[in-house]
Amino acid sequence: MRTMTAQERRPKRLILAAGGTGGHIWPALSFGAWINKKHPECDVRYICGSRPLEREIYAAAGAEPSVLPLDGSPLAGRGPAQKAARLRALSTSYGMASSLVRDFAPDAALVFGGYLSLPVIAACRRAGVRCALHEQNARAGKATRLAAKLGMEIYSGWSECDPLPKKKFIRAGVPVRDFALPARGEAWINLGLDGEAPDGPVVVAMTGSLGSRSVKDELCRAAQEEAFARWTFLFAAVSEKIESPSPNVRLLPKVWDAAQLYGLADMLVTRAGGSTLTEAAVLGIPALVVPWMKAADNHQYFNALAFAGENDGMIWTEDDGYEALVSALIKLKGIHDGKKKIAGGSGGRGGAICENLWSLLFPAF
Repeated sequence: MRTMTAQERRPKRLILAAGGTGGHIWPALSFGAWINKKHPECDVRYICGSRPLEREIYAAAGAEPSVLPLDGSPLAGRGPAQKAARLRALSTSYGMASSLVRDFAPDAALVFGGYLSLPVIAACRRAGVRCALHEQNARAGKATRLAAKLGMEIYSGWSECDPLPKKKFIRAGVPVRDFALPARGEAWINLGLDGEAPDGPVVVAMTGSLGSRSVKDELCRAAQEEAFARWTFLFAAVSEKIESPSPNVRLLPKVWDAAQLYGLADMLVTRAGGSTLTEAAVLGIPALVVPWMKAADNHQYFNALAFAGENDGMIWTEDDGYEALVSALIKLKGIHDGKKKIAGGSGGRGGAICENLWSLLFPAF
């Protein structure tokens, strides 16, 4: 039997770099939370960008990341001035990331895609630190495609990572939060909703703000149909305060504790972010997926296809029209009636995803 070296016996140190949007950040935070629970000896450090939303998400999770002065990709700047400013920020971020890597001396780093990955990848390569990339989408982003060309390990959330050939990535799944779902009545109260929790079907819409007004309007229109009179439609993050424009519709502000929403949901209507779709999958909640067709590289449509191919889901786009939406909701109710939500929350399958990812990073431990 081989004797472990002093370096191998030392508690592990890991950098998790994720920024830009919640789609990148929540998987990193979920994996970090699992590590803190299962491998508390491991020292985890987070790196993020400078967008206010990024720090808001980390603060909501009780994490304190190191912040690089990046608020967007130099390739996506609005005009030459912003692109030049972002290039300068990228150079500064590389220097800061190099200092962080040098001072922390991690055993490994895991970046979660997007423009924030670039300075961290460069810093790790310069320092000789193993760096892998996690891709949450079924369509590889620019950073992922670059990492593949550099020969880095790519861990995909799905069975596809288009356009990479299967030999270029390993399917690991998307780390998700460890939800303990409350009972319906408890979740209704925790969200600050008046009256008693409904006993009919509850649809939770998590379509975000990007180009989603038409989705919200069509769902509100459907709520007025006789077929949905006993249904309740909850819309997350669409209002500054709780509003009730009609008896079976509730508009909610931003909800950080998604367990309350999932605890109420019989069905979801959601955009096709990799994290949210994986949460729906591990919780066993049927979902009507509405991909945002203007997403970079059309990755949301690829995510929707991957999800619907393996889970209880359907796809609807605004181009499909109102009647198709009504039909899809009714079919989704049939799927819901034929199954049960996963008891106990996301700990089972969600924990297996994190265990798999940990084993890929540290196969000997």
